[in-house]
Amino acid sequence: MIMKLNLYDALQQPNKIIKSLKDADIATLTLVLSYITSDLSYIDRIKPYVKGAFDYAVKVPEDLSQEIRNDLVEVLKNKTNQNNDLNNINKIQDKYLSKLMSVGVGTDVPKEYISMMKEELDFDASSARDHFINRIKNYKTKPKVIIIGSGLCGILAGIKLSKANVPFLIIEKNNSIGGTWYENTYPGCGVDTPNHVYAYSFEPSYEWKEFYSKRDSIYKYLKHCVNKYGLSKYIKFNTTVESLEYDDINKKWQILTISKDKKAKLESDIIISAVGQLNKPSYPNIKGIEKFNNPVIHTAKWDKNYNFHNKDVALIGTGASGMQVAPELAKVVNKLTIFQRTPHWIIANPNYHRKLSSGKKWVLENIPYYARWYRLQLFWGFCDGIHASLCKDPNWNFPDRSINNTNERFRINMIKHIESLIGFNKELLDKVIPDYPPYGKRMLMDNNWFEMLKRKNVRLVTNKINYINETSIITDNCSYEKDAIVTATGFNASKMIWPIKVLGKNGINLNDYWDNDNPKANVGITVPNFPNFFMMYGPNTNLAHGGSIVFHGECQIRYILGCINLLLKNKYSSMECKTEAYEEYNYKLDKQHDRMVWTHDKVDSWYRNKEGRVITNSPWRLVDYWNFTKEPKANDYLFK
Repeated sequence: MIMKLNLYDALQQPNKIIKSLKDADIATLTLVLSYITSDLSYIDRIKPYVKGAFDYAVKVPEDLSQEIRNDLVEVLKNKTNQNNDLNNINKIQDKYLSKLMSVGVGTDVPKEYISMMKEELDFDASSARDHFINRIKNYKTKPKVIIIGSGLCGILAGIKLSKANVPFLIIEKNNSIGGTWYENTYPGCGVDTPNHVYAYSFEPSYEWKEFYSKRDSIYKYLKHCVNKYGLSKYIKFNTTVESLEYDDINKKWQILTISKDKKAKLESDIIISAVGQLNKPSYPNIKGIEKFNNPVIHTAKWDKNYNFHNKDVALIGTGASGMQVAPELAKVVNKLTIFQRTPHWIIANPNYHRKLSSGKKWVLENIPYYARWYRLQLFWGFCDGIHASLCKDPNWNFPDRSINNTNERFRINMIKHIESLIGFNKELLDKVIPDYPPYGKRMLMDNNWFEMLKRKNVRLVTNKINYINETSIITDNCSYEKDAIVTATGFNASKMIWPIKVLGKNGINLNDYWDNDNPKANVGITVPNFPNFFMMYGPNTNLAHGGSIVFHGECQIRYILGCINLLLKNKYSSMECKTEAYEEYNYKLDKQHDRMVWTHDKVDSWYRNKEGRVITNSPWRLVDYWNFTKEPKANDYLFK
């Protein structure tokens, strides 16, 4: 069976390998063939048939597809040695890379992307993202680092520091790694980003069973990474950080921790906060909810012991977790009443429920460069390729409902999707079609939401909840007696780092410095008055429209390693972000946000603080943030 063979052995059975290639994306295979041969004729021939970055937007005729598969097999047979490496590759010139990229995603990709994508694709088998690691290794004495949190970013930081031989300790409040992927166990929990970009660039997974993996698969992947890179011995579990205090005399951070009711003090040269934005559940502020006698279960604190079968259940919240959990609850409860404050725009994605075929999994693992090109297509399709559609057109004729022509087209297509499933039920249509522009709030993947709303045991309520008593939820028009309430109401994203008390120079409290709910940072990583304090997934680094937090995380840890390199190179003990750099960056960031959909007059979301400032989301393209974080600017910092 071809799935059990490596590339060299599989090439000895060309008929079988062709069968696996039929499961692969033909546009991606063409990118591979053009790259390893420098023959652009293949790209030119498929270009008319590629209308987007995803497989369902590609309609290459079968005879041409088969020709490409056959030619790729023949080329690989001639170039693959018994070690499964390619010999005599005619490396394509940089000036043609943008052409390959453009055809692969169905639109023009600017040449400014070439450097970033060459690094992402790792064409030269170099470690461009790790060049600071190689420099840091050469220093005999290195700073001690404490990482707070062992979620996706904390694990990433640990892997990179380990490679650089920098001593570190990861402090984790739970009894396991994983962060949000350990804590969230509600039915249906999973990614709404393609999992092939939800993986470290240096550690692709070929075990994914779906295009969009569920929680257990992501958690398993993170445990695999921890085991492979030997991080467990560096993690202190069941330990909470109570406070961090900077000692300006000794240039050290004093860390107060609590474990099993025992307090302990630690000391570190550098702190990396990897606690993220989505780790502190936010409960609805509804009068009387504390009086409810039956269970109130937050999706982030799921009660596996509660039996939902044949119960009358209320769901408060219709965001990302509500979208995932509600269809699962509807299958088992007697009655599900969904209380919706604001409808969300919902995308129809043919791949959301699709399984990965065995053939495609084999191709991802074995065909050279296929997985890398595939990631590129996903990056473009889910992030930078749609960035322009999130920017306001000041001359747009319908600014109350959309922000530009493309955004309006998205809106029309999504309404058509909703109508195709709901039909002419005007009452329900009025409830589920938003009045604000697409992407104003987090876009949701359709998890059979509208089919669920048509079930006889499901009711959607849009009336405001006035209060909750011992047994029921009360609106203006009705009382709903319930056996349980599920709250899918998200997280306290504005309270970054909280409840950890962080005291910087001269005892400055980070929470006070941020005016409680206005977190800011230079490139989302550093803050004035807090030397040697770095954040991953910090302020304004969330990707609300798509992309990958993993990509941002890799940008951030490279920047942090660059800072460590500056300290070692110049024999300094501490570095502190200058106020001027901090303010200049955030001024530009806020100006860019003024142009973005998240500041639209009709949009009120967890992305914004009480003053309306966007504090969670990045307004930048991936290529912008990659450039910002490629190397720290020494002039942005004060050194001691």
